[in-house]
Amino acid sequence: MQTNGGLVVPGQFFIGNSKNALTSTGTISGTKTILSVAGQLAVSWKDQVFVDVTGRNDWSSSLVYADQHGNYSYFYPSISGSWLIHETFRGKMPEWFSFAKVRASWAQVGNDTDAYTINTAYNLYGIDNTVGLQVPDTYYSTDLKPERKSSWEIGVDFRFLSNRIGIDATYYKENTKNQIMKISVPSESGLSYQLINAGNIQNQGVELALNTTPIETKDWTWDLNFTYTKNTSKIVELHPNVANYITLVGDAAYGNYRIASVAEVGGEYGLLKSDAVPNYDEKTGLPILELASYNTRHSVYYSRSGVVKTVGSIQPDFLGSVNTSLRYKNWTLRASMDMRFGGMVAIYGSHYGTAYGFLESSLNGTDPEHGGITFTSIWDGKEYTDGIIPEAIMPGGQTIDTPNGPYTIAEGGELYADLVDRKIVDPQHASSWNYWNNSWGRAAVWKNNDWFHELNYIALREVSLSYRMPNSIASKIGASSINLTVAGRNLGYLLNSLPNNFNPESMRGTQSGQFMIRSVSPYTASYTFTINASF
Repeated sequence: MQTNGGLVVPGQFFIGNSKNALTSTGTISGTKTILSVAGQLAVSWKDQVFVDVTGRNDWSSSLVYADQHGNYSYFYPSISGSWLIHETFRGKMPEWFSFAKVRASWAQVGNDTDAYTINTAYNLYGIDNTVGLQVPDTYYSTDLKPERKSSWEIGVDFRFLSNRIGIDATYYKENTKNQIMKISVPSESGLSYQLINAGNIQNQGVELALNTTPIETKDWTWDLNFTYTKNTSKIVELHPNVANYITLVGDAAYGNYRIASVAEVGGEYGLLKSDAVPNYDEKTGLPILELASYNTRHSVYYSRSGVVKTVGSIQPDFLGSVNTSLRYKNWTLRASMDMRFGGMVAIYGSHYGTAYGFLESSLNGTDPEHGGITFTSIWDGKEYTDGIIPEAIMPGGQTIDTPNGPYTIAEGGELYADLVDRKIVDPQHASSWNYWNNSWGRAAVWKNNDWFHELNYIALREVSLSYRMPNSIASKIGASSINLTVAGRNLGYLLNSLPNNFNPESMRGTQSGQFMIRSVSPYTASYTFTINASF
């Protein structure tokens, strides 16, 4: 509770000194208690073989129900081991084999939920000095279990030629069971959500690193390092009360979203689904066109199927990086790049910017320089240079307007190009075509169109040049070393697959909503000059 309207007697800070009736938000801070017991055992043999074993048990208040029952106690162990092969076979391995290590581990991690989320209670609120109670919109499972992640990995670390070449490789696999999450329930129940243990989500992948020193002399040193990461996230099992899939972010069949990331059993985490996939003609495999509702019915656009289908995934094919450092005497030049290839994104700014003529993609077809076709209109006899002939089909039975009266498309459909050749229709004007195929409520979804695109980029992340001043100069001010560095960060993209040069790192977060680019993020670079002195 809190005072309202100030204090009757200034300087007297107590609830009863409120000028007006007290207000209350009914808010309780989200605190919880976790009691833990942990142990660790480390064993080594001749500095060659190492084994670590841990165990921990938690008791969490957030998993205790009002009647004191609950799955609030959870234990999770781990074991890891490594073997230094070069130590075991010292003197027996080739001289060029500098280091050899194999490692393996298995671990479990437990997790609870937020405070006050599993017990049903009224929410207290007030309107105009009146206290009210609000029924919660979430049903809480009476047997909620803690999340449990089980993971294992194996890896090797080999180095050659006095550590001038190094290879580090890891394969991992982890399963998260009983993930705590909300799912939607029918509104007829009087509720909106149910808090459940979701099922089994699996991540597996590889991580590779190649570290090299191609040049190493007194005056010159060149280091060149590469990394490669590939991860696959899969839905192994969902709660039995869940339908075919759970919508994570977006909506596959509503409004301007038209795309949703989902969790579907047997599929990748973050599959993208949409009902706006074009209708395709079964005979020709070409998309079917639909007449616009106005503009004298001369404009057409790709017809949506209205059936929810998988259109892609948020998961990248792989991530990578390249880092290099070149030293000559006291000068050092460093550069780093990182990259992503694969995964789809929906660029809503490109969607509408193309429709309304604000972006470069809206120039497509507007003149011969941008692919436009020159034609003489069957309607006014004028010559235009902004023609587009869709590689698509008009559906059979559709009646269209022509200068000579209505024309009915033959059963089975007719190619739009054939209708143009027979002077039954004009080519589409570029501005009209770009508008109708990108406007709200009509834009279809297919790979690499104006707004639904595969994301590939190579970013020049940082470049720096450093100079280490001679010790004779540094010692004059009592310093042991002085380094001067000029650096630039986020300098640009050597590759950007997105249309209209949209920022490829404008996605919303890194989880299930990362396919959405709903605003324009400017490119930003930073430049620094640093003096680093050690004394």
